[in-house]
Amino acid sequence: MRSNAGIPQPSAAAIAAKLGEAIDELAAAARSGHEADSEELAARLASVWALITATDPEVAARLARYSP
Repeated sequence: MRSNAGIPQPSAAAIAAKLGEAIDELAAAARSGHEADSEELAARLASVWALITATDPEVAARLARYSP
């Protein structure tokens, strides 16, 4: 069994900044004139949700209840 004690955890500010960047990139892609690939869009949305659920376990628990 391995311990995670030696792995530094990002600060809340770092996570918020990364989430903000991901949302800005997603919004820019949605506003661009070219047709967005649905698989690429789904992957970007999944990465944003992964950041959110990693930050707040309560959101992750709620999200699991909404999934089929």
